[in-house]
Amino acid sequence: MRVGIPRALTYHDYFPLWETFFQNLGCEVIVSSATTPSIANQGVVLAGDDVCYPVKIMHGHVAALADQVDAIFIPRLFSTLAETCECPKLIGLADMLRHSVPNLPQIISPYVNLRLGKRGLLQAVYASGRAITRNPWRLYRAYCAGVEALRLLQRAYQAGCLPGRSSLQRADKGSIAIIGHPYNLYDSYANLRVIDRLQNLGYRVMTPQMLSSKVLVTANNELHKPLFWSAGRTVFGAGAHYAARTDIIGIIHLASFGCGLESLLIDLVQRVANRHDKPLLLLTMDEHTGEAGVETRLEAFLDMLAWKEAAYCV
Repeated sequence: MRVGIPRALTYHDYFPLWETFFQNLGCEVIVSSATTPSIANQGVVLAGDDVCYPVKIMHGHVAALADQVDAIFIPRLFSTLAETCECPKLIGLADMLRHSVPNLPQIISPYVNLRLGKRGLLQAVYASGRAITRNPWRLYRAYCAGVEALRLLQRAYQAGCLPGRSSLQRADKGSIAIIGHPYNLYDSYANLRVIDRLQNLGYRVMTPQMLSSKVLVTANNELHKPLFWSAGRTVFGAGAHYAARTDIIGIIHLASFGCGLESLLIDLVQRVANRHDKPLLLLTMDEHTGEAGVETRLEAFLDMLAWKEAAYCV
């Protein structure tokens, strides 16, 4: 069986797990290409107007895979952390795609709810692979192999590496934290190559994935009440942690226009950055965002950081 995995949304969180899981079950895994203008434009045409840009991009990736595979893996992520919930768009994503994208093959859409504990996890593992095998032990072994592959990626992140880059970054001009959802951070087309621009200028880029879960939990203690969304806890925790670090000269928040969660996170991150007197640049992305505008705002932010550093040195 050829199983397709769209290179969008939670692909950037879990791809090694999914790829290894299906390969261990004897499947050929086909991943859509990196986002291109044609993929993004096709997604904009297929998706509804009321969804965020990353969901539109997801529609384009699924459409690109439709005639190449026997099934497409699109999990229904209700909760990936105890006592939290995921974005409603992720919960209903498979249904949205069935409605919007024509001529789809079978969609493998396991219900993932870790608020149910280990039982919810095992149910999701079984639902992910039952179209391939009904052997629970084979499914569980494939899942364990996938978890180990995911841990290798997490270790690389925490060692300071970014996806697709095996070497450590140089930091000639200092370290800048970029926070946001992984599909905004690691899709170079969607964010107009912000990370590449910074690295080419000699800045070291720090992201939320480079922090341990313990660090993120501690940083979230700044809130009087924990956020209901697990993704929100990651973004805010990273913002709060990096705002307090003296080696971080500034923070860039990459957000998606039309994201309900971001409307809350933007304000929370701004407040914690203000408390620590940390410069913060908000870049809100959608299909109308122009490269020239992003480049101009980024240059102005970097100039401001240089002026601030020079003022401290006087």
